[in-house]
Amino acid sequence: MLVTAAALLVIRGVRAAALRGVDRAVVAGATSGLMNSAAGVGGPAVSLHAVNSGWTAREFVPNAQLYGVVVNAFSLAAKGVPQLDPPAWGLVTVALAGGAAAGRLLTARAREPRARTVVLGLALAGGVSTLVKGVSGL
Repeated sequence: MLVTAAALLVIRGVRAAALRGVDRAVVAGATSGLMNSAAGVGGPAVSLHAVNSGWTAREFVPNAQLYGVVVNAFSLAAKGVPQLDPPAWGLVTVALAGGAAAGRLLTARAREPRARTVVLGLALAGGVSTLVKGVSGL
């Protein structure tokens, strides 16, 4: 619910100066790591922090990639490697490679406002899907 509400506020143009800065980035990272480990939805917190702070795509992408490697390594350490059958691992590998290839192709074509819209849309979708999953599990 919190991710969905935050995404909607940022999409509407709300920015909070109090949420900018290194110490707030650490809080966003810790929140994202906790959310990633607990519910598998860690990306939106960092994405929303980046948009709120006015990061460009050129600043966001390498930081998000490094952050993703670190937070997912910690999540694997905390929860262990997922127990998937070989076809599922193959699908995961194809999806990762396809996403990386699509990202490389789209990077050259994406303008800053469009990239920001996509990031916010993905953050909102992550929040909504986690909310639906949580409510349906009640």
